[in-house]
Amino acid sequence: MAFAGGSYSALDERAQAIAEGILSIPKDDPILVVSHLDADGLSSGSIITHALLGAGFSPHHRVVKQLDPEVVKEVASTGYRHVIFTDMGSGQKPMLKELEGKSVFVIDHHQAEQCAPDPNEINAHLFGFDGSNDISASGTAFLVARKMSESNNSLARLALVGALGDLQDKGERGTFTGINAKIAEDAEKAGMLIIKKGLKLYGFESRPLVKCLEYTMEPYLPGLSGDEGACFKFVKSLGIDPRRPDGTWKPISDLSKDDLKVVISGMIKYLISQGLSSRDAESIVGVIYAFPNEAPDSPLRDAREFASSINACGRLGKYGLGIAICLGDRDHALAELKSTLTEYRKTISRHLGWLEKTKEAVKILPNLQVIYGGDTIDDKIIGTIVSIAFSMKPFTNDKPIMGLSNASGVVKVSGRGTVDLVRRGLNLGVLMRETAEKVGGTGGGHNIAAGAQIPLGKEEEFISLADAALSKMVTGVKL
Repeated sequence: MAFAGGSYSALDERAQAIAEGILSIPKDDPILVVSHLDADGLSSGSIITHALLGAGFSPHHRVVKQLDPEVVKEVASTGYRHVIFTDMGSGQKPMLKELEGKSVFVIDHHQAEQCAPDPNEINAHLFGFDGSNDISASGTAFLVARKMSESNNSLARLALVGALGDLQDKGERGTFTGINAKIAEDAEKAGMLIIKKGLKLYGFESRPLVKCLEYTMEPYLPGLSGDEGACFKFVKSLGIDPRRPDGTWKPISDLSKDDLKVVISGMIKYLISQGLSSRDAESIVGVIYAFPNEAPDSPLRDAREFASSINACGRLGKYGLGIAICLGDRDHALAELKSTLTEYRKTISRHLGWLEKTKEAVKILPNLQVIYGGDTIDDKIIGTIVSIAFSMKPFTNDKPIMGLSNASGVVKVSGRGTVDLVRRGLNLGVLMRETAEKVGGTGGGHNIAAGAQIPLGKEEEFISLADAALSKMVTGVKL
């Protein structure tokens, strides 16, 4: 497969060099893996942890909300001589100088700071690829892991889970592009992945239709998401009985092709009636990625649901559970996961309900849309809420959205854009970093999604500066 814009051979060579560097570490030396708490962070960290265990090491995996000076100081004070950062590090390289005396590896996909080349860093951006679309941290970690051992080829599934967690299915009808597409293609050939068309609903592979509608939050289905009764009535209104003759919910597998066509047509019409554009409404139909070796009724069968499940573990602070699932625990961990998902859905529904009712929590500026989460929306959840908000009123796709949430004496900012906005010049990673620095904070990320941490009391100054910067960054013409 040919790759546009980047040098895959150079990226592959760096993966080989990183793998050799890791494998050269004495087996009895302590290794610390540090990763982010979202689906891509947990997946990428688990890929490296799995590869290290397979190579005979005894690593410790630590999960953090973000890589900040406090975390770096803590890592510096530990006895670990070797540290591997996944899904972080490229945007914080000056901080990592505090780890002098330790061997440090960075496996990332965020926009990198302009520093001297580091042979122990692998990041697609450094080789001409877009880490927002072409490959995630999990995919990058997978490139390294399979160089460590061919037995790690099975970790391709986690590479795709991480990519879906970071919403990298931006191709036509929700397909992968770039290196992600190559990983998916190879996984399908190896029998690890099924690729087919369907409705991009939560749990399309494993759940009854009513529950798929009720549990789908991304995209947010106005009047349906989180409301079982409304979903039941909607399905009935299409002339389809949501239940089997024995009273149990009817799974999607029970629907005929004609029934499925009715559901798809009905969904598109309903979403348009709720104010979505025809393009956004039709995006509900697309490519489904499924793992055939997972049980048909498992939340891990559908790759998007797998990603959402791992993300839920991270957002609720259940890092060990997410890692256990990624490392293959399908007994106790899977049972605990199901209760965790129920808790997560309730948490998201509660926050969305609050957002819909609290008009003062939303501010629409000339170039920016803002959600003031304050102490109400947890700082680990605010990014998810911002992503969902694009399919809610009064938000539109014409401006990026930023959400602010208080967190331990600082304010966490999460920003999200759209593919169209990026085409028109949006680079949230640069915007967050430069604007945060002006108010005494830090920031960075991708062109389409980024975050920042700013001092309390600087919220309005930050928002004003960001709105002004966006007026120059983003063109007014849709491409």
